[in-house]
Amino acid sequence: MVNGIKRQMGFTLILTGLLHTVVGLFFYAEPLQQIVANGFWNAVGREEDAAFWFMMFGFLLILLGYMADWVMKKKGMEPPATFGWTILGICVVGVIAMPVSGFWLALPQAGILLRK
Repeated sequence: MVNGIKRQMGFTLILTGLLHTVVGLFFYAEPLQQIVANGFWNAVGREEDAAFWFMMFGFLLILLGYMADWVMKKKGMEPPATFGWTILGICVVGVIAMPVSGFWLALPQAGILLRK
C-alpha cells in the first residue's frame, strides 16, 4: 500500500504536464497556429519543431502522471524504482542543458518517488 505524499506524485505529474501544456500554448502560440493553418499533416518544419515537441512532452507528462496515479491509488502499488530514476535522469540532463527551464519542477517529484 502506498501512503503519504508519494501517493500524490501521479497527480502532481499530471499538474506539471498541464502546466507545461498551458505554458506551451502561450509561448508557442504562433508556431502552433502555423501547424494548424498548414493542415497539421506533415506541417511541422524547423520553425515549428520546438513547439510541437514542447506540447508532446506536456501530454506525455500527463499520461505518465495518470499511469502513476492509477498504479498507486487504484492498485495500491508503488511504481517501479526505474520510473523515479528515469524521471530524475531526464530532469538532471534537462537542468544541465537548459538551466532556465521547468525541468527543476520534476526534480522533487522524482526524489519523492525514489523514497522508500
